[in-house]
Amino acid sequence: MYRVILVDDEAIIRQGIKKIIQRFAPEWEVVGEAEDGVSGLQQIFRLQPDLVILDFRMPGLNGLECCERIAAESPRIHRIILTAYQEFQLAKEAIGHGVMGYITKPLDRGELLETLARARTLVDREREEQEQMSLLRHTVRKAAPLAQQLYVQHYLLGQDINELAQFIVESGYGLPFDPDSDHVVVLVVSPDWIEKDSFSAFDVELFMYALTKFVQEWYAGKPGVYILQDHAGQIVVIHGCPGPDTRLAARQAAELADLLRADIAASFKRTISIGMSRIRPFAHTPDAYQEASLAVTYRFVHGGDQVLSPDKLEADNQLPVRMVEQMEASLELLMQGSEEAAYHALERVVFSEPVSPAQLKRFIVHYMLRLAVQMKQMDLDVSETSGKPLSVWLSELEATTTRDSLLGRIKAMIHQLCQSVLRERSLLDLKSAERAKQYVRDYLADGVSLQAVADYMGMNASYFSRWFKYATNRNFVDYLKECRIEKAKELLQQGTYSLPEISALIGYADVKYFYRVFKELTGLTPSEYRKRYQ
Repeated sequence: MYRVILVDDEAIIRQGIKKIIQRFAPEWEVVGEAEDGVSGLQQIFRLQPDLVILDFRMPGLNGLECCERIAAESPRIHRIILTAYQEFQLAKEAIGHGVMGYITKPLDRGELLETLARARTLVDREREEQEQMSLLRHTVRKAAPLAQQLYVQHYLLGQDINELAQFIVESGYGLPFDPDSDHVVVLVVSPDWIEKDSFSAFDVELFMYALTKFVQEWYAGKPGVYILQDHAGQIVVIHGCPGPDTRLAARQAAELADLLRADIAASFKRTISIGMSRIRPFAHTPDAYQEASLAVTYRFVHGGDQVLSPDKLEADNQLPVRMVEQMEASLELLMQGSEEAAYHALERVVFSEPVSPAQLKRFIVHYMLRLAVQMKQMDLDVSETSGKPLSVWLSELEATTTRDSLLGRIKAMIHQLCQSVLRERSLLDLKSAERAKQYVRDYLADGVSLQAVADYMGMNASYFSRWFKYATNRNFVDYLKECRIEKAKELLQQGTYSLPEISALIGYADVKYFYRVFKELTGLTPSEYRKRYQ
């Protein structure tokens, strides 16, 4: 049914319209009548009909004044003006107030029925749109939590979050964390007992599924916590840290982690280790993830069944900044397959100045554990690549007594790993990598994403991300950011586009996010860059 209210100061006109409707348009129901504009508006706003038919000349408020009020307060209600005046200016003014049409007096039945039919078509279309919007809102309500989970996961793994962020905001939901102000701690939960070839792949998969569900249920109801599983099979917990007191938040997160460890041991009769990062800004979540992943590998040195945090480890494994920098340089060279350069980077640490045996051993152990994390995140396995499990390598290193023997073993390991890296890289189609990079440059304005490029290359998004890093020695998201900012620099120097236009042209829907990324990569705001280089 369709509902209509009649507002006319002549009772005979109202009665005539009602009879026509009852006989020739029974799908319409007259739910109210009024003889002046004021009482008519009261009924209209109270009953919210689909349509109102208003006389142009009435006591108090005339028809156009009523239409103006209806348009302002209940714009979905359609309006028809009934008038004996046929001047063009009146029709023009009525349409300006959102009137869908007007009917002339004396009343013509055909004209009235034709106008009612048009009104019914409009109402049907709006009802269909409302039904679709209701369905869409329901779908979005179900999809938004998943999008928030994916947002955190993409941020954790250094993948592009621009499209997800835009979807979440446009859906009326808030982002899980504000990269500029929120802080998080990252936990990596890893079983102590899973050894290669000791259990079937099915048993391991089943256990990890049960363990993941347990962790999800354990944290259920705790706000600001997201449970993920990385491509290496580790359970990752991203824990928001509300409030300004990060020290208190860190202590509370550590206490929860220890309770989780104990409850898992009690439920599964198996021990686990948990690596815990420092409190970091959400923008540095990938760094926190690396930190937690590294911390959990220290169970090979300190034993399992405990929560391992950087602060706890540094008490025993304090390394000078110079040694850490050289270690990172060597690791980067090793993952590129540069064997000699990777080894010489380590030699520079050992021979540049006196290093005690204990300090050197701590350094090599840290290097091995850091390497294991790096390889795991690139889907490589120390055991398969070098022929020895990580625990065996660490035992051999622990058993060495001289600097030369220690370096000999590490050199042998670097040789084996570099040979494996070079074999893998030789299988890569570097022309395909260039094709992927060119696609990024060509479609910046279309909001190109990791998923879009992966689809173009015919790969799974997660696999493509690792393949791109392996093929180019750089993270895809970092490359995408660099391309966008380089394009932004060109547009800023041209001086013909506004900052919001430039943001859109390089694929950033959020201008604030564009500002943050631009300053992060250039050290300048877009406005400062334009003033300096235009």
